[in-house]
Amino acid sequence: MNKIADYDTYDYDYSTYWAKREYEHKAEVIVLNRILKSAYGQWFLDIGGSFGRLTPTYSQNFSNLVIIDYSLKTLQKNYKVLKKKYPNLELIAANAYYLPFKDNSFDGGLMVRVLHHIEKPKQCLEEIYRVMDGDGVYIQEYANKLHIKAIFRAILTLNFGVFNKEPYQQPDKDNNEGAKKGSKVLFLNYHPQYIKNLFKEVHFTVLKTYGCSFLRLNILKKLFKNNILLFWERVFQQTLSWTNISPSIFVKTVKIGKRESNKPSTLKDILVCPDCKSSLNFSTDTAICSKCKKGFTKKENIWDFRI
Repeated sequence: MNKIADYDTYDYDYSTYWAKREYEHKAEVIVLNRILKSAYGQWFLDIGGSFGRLTPTYSQNFSNLVIIDYSLKTLQKNYKVLKKKYPNLELIAANAYYLPFKDNSFDGGLMVRVLHHIEKPKQCLEEIYRVMDGDGVYIQEYANKLHIKAIFRAILTLNFGVFNKEPYQQPDKDNNEGAKKGSKVLFLNYHPQYIKNLFKEVHFTVLKTYGCSFLRLNILKKLFKNNILLFWERVFQQTLSWTNISPSIFVKTVKIGKRESNKPSTLKDILVCPDCKSSLNFSTDTAICSKCKKGFTKKENIWDFRI
């Protein structure tokens, strides 16, 4: 079984992470608004969407929205607020390696601030590719191994390992993100070429890459107000994305193929057993796989399909 970043183990509230990161959040919103401006469809999947931080960027473009996250507690905590604001939103606890959806279900999707916790990215992306429909836009964010600070650090220390294409485990700096303090947290930074090769292997077609959070430096955030930082962020996203020097990079991809018409309009019609992908038999708060007989339950309004 693959290692999972389980925020529920230590009752970690991911929203606290963003309380002092307004610049980074708005920088990501700028990118997503650009990418999703012309995207549309029926079903949209936000993988690792947590408390719905990025929901406003795609909510107007798709008829049915789904957030999956491994943290059941986070979804339960935010259910009422999110459902009131987005009645067409469904929240599901699930493992990104084993998505509980039929093939070709989604017309769009994204994964932001999650890939660095994924032990086997190819296996995860293959599963995402399976549930994406033809002509569906999928957006992947990743932590960039080759950002400008890392390059300068490599030159100053004569440590040029940053230039090899293998993922880089970021050193622990008291940023445990839900893990017990002192424990080893999986936090991988990726080389742009590694990501490009990975998408090719999985058969996603890369359309464009976008740099993000160019000004992610504590000293800049102390010296300048967010409106100034975000003004230059927009400029740099437009002019410097080709350089791959930003600490965060967004990749716009597409699954080439014909989009299915007349998709189901209800969640139960696209759900399957996350393990064997067979159909489910539903009662009020339970679902039983018709083949492997695994059972799944609905807990405080949230279906729990974690395996």
